[in-house]
Parts: sequence; C-alpha cells; structure tokens
Amino acid sequence: MSPHTLRYFIRMTKHAIRYLVVILLLLSVRTVFAAEASGKADYLHYCARCHGNDGKGNGPDANEVSGYHALDLTQISNTHQGTFPRQYLYDIIDGGKRLPEHHDWNSPMPLWGMVFQLKGQEYSAESEAKVKRRVSALVDYVESLQGK
Repeated sequence: MSPHTLRYFIRMTKHAIRYLVVILLLLSVRTVFAAEASGKADYLHYCARCHGNDGKGNGPDANEVSGYHALDLTQISNTHQGTFPRQYLYDIIDGGKRLPEHHDWNSPMPLWGMVFQLKGQEYSAESEAKVKRRVSALVDYVESLQGK
C-alpha cells in the first residue's frame, strides 16, 4: 500500500468513526425522549379516568368521590376570557395550586409533581426536570383539547 493510499484510508476511517459516534449519540437521545411519556399518553393513562378521553369530564370515575365532579377541560380557555392559562393549569397539575374542589389531601386529583418524581431521586435536579417536562407536556395536551 502506498503512503498516499494509507493516508487516504486513515482519513476516511476517522470520518467514518466521527459519523458513527454522531449517529449513536442521536439514537441514544431519541431513545431517551421516546421512553418518556408524551402528554397525550400521560393524559390517557392518568387523567382520562375522571376527565374522559375527550376531556369533557365524563370519565368512568368522574363522580366517584361525593362532592367532586371532574372539570370539562375543553372549556378552560372559554372560562378564562378566551386565553389558555398555561401557568395556572401547570400549577394545578403539578400540585402547587389547589383548587377549592382539591382543597385537601383527600382530593381525587393527585399531586402529579410528586407522583412523577424519579423513584429514589425525588426532588433532585434531574427528577425536577423530568417532572417539568411531563407536566408541561400534559398542559400542552390539555391546550390542544380546547374548543373540541
């Protein structure tokens, strides 16, 4: 093999390794984000039992607790002068703000900011970041239900 051919081979091998590393990094990032539940998936798994698959407050457990009725989530913007109250809803889902119907620890609506914590790493920066992503995704999904 000539020195020119050897240099060419080494240069091409370096490029191939770089591309392979980039591809592997992209695949690992995609896997991490794919493993994390989407807002719709979390909604259907955690919220639809009370709020219904369509968000209208007609889920099978909507009236399970006496005195409580699941809110029609499709009308949130209408009840707030046509503006979707993202932060307000985020705080309710996260548990930072309790509504009158969620006034105590016996409320049927869990504090998702606690439920979504990483087990064994509760309230760590990583766990809080995951909670924020999941609650934000839920808020995004509820926003997509408006007016339906």
